[in-house]
Amino acid sequence: MSGANPIPRIIFLIFAIGIGLFFGIIRSLPDQYAHVIACDVGQGDAILLSSQSSQVLIDGGPDSKVLDCLSQHIPFWDRTLEVVVLTHPQADHMNGLVDVLDRFAVEQVIVNGVVNDTAGFRAFQDAVFKEGASIHLPSRGDIIRIGEFELSVLWPGNQVGLAEVWQPETGGTILGAATHQGDINETSIVTRLTYGDFDALFVGDIGFSTEEALVADGVLGKVELLKVGHHGSKYASSAEFLDAVHPALGIISVGAQNRFGHPTQETLMRLDQVGARILRTDISGDVEVDSDGKKYWVVN
Repeated sequence: MSGANPIPRIIFLIFAIGIGLFFGIIRSLPDQYAHVIACDVGQGDAILLSSQSSQVLIDGGPDSKVLDCLSQHIPFWDRTLEVVVLTHPQADHMNGLVDVLDRFAVEQVIVNGVVNDTAGFRAFQDAVFKEGASIHLPSRGDIIRIGEFELSVLWPGNQVGLAEVWQPETGGTILGAATHQGDINETSIVTRLTYGDFDALFVGDIGFSTEEALVADGVLGKVELLKVGHHGSKYASSAEFLDAVHPALGIISVGAQNRFGHPTQETLMRLDQVGARILRTDISGDVEVDSDGKKYWVVN
């Protein structure tokens, strides 16, 4: 007895694979939404902002795990990040960017100008120079337009005292030293995303002192989404700050069972007191919030 003809099965498999690829591509096509994805990178920060075919990455987490998130949320044919923002040069925000710069074409890198004399910082600098991306030190009032949304810089202000020192380097410019002395967390770049009626605030690792300055300067305003500062530390997200921004959603980027005890009960209680729904990467993995400019919704 001869075996069954394998050709129909082969044709069916090819057809099924083709259908799967087709719908995968359709799902990956640009839409009219703003996407905010807090990547699950463990104890660290990595926030992907996407609009149409353009992306901004705010921080890169402590290691290469950020690449898993980017591969899930950026179409496979798109290997360009228009902007990478390093809020401040600490390992849990910075080290993963070395891998990102190796795998993606990056057009612009935004840094706060503070130098951290570590092997991780030197590796980040080397990766930026190798990529040849333009380097920008922001100041309050700068606006970055990507796709259909705007990213406004709220901090640092002039009072941080960053020195914009540049010197020639083959093919471009290099980052110089900064005059800031004190807690490097308080130098974090703070930005607000605006897409129609939807606003989201990204604060790096700022604590009470910078929050107080932002409240006093009157630059905050209410937002729909807050990336909670410093992974939910008890020294961030003061009651006065939360009253000023009054977020409907608070995303905490944090590692499971981390040694710092983040997020702390004090911070969770303060978020609860302003009615914020709390979303955590240690519980949910990647957290995505989308908006059409009027409504917003949590994807997972």
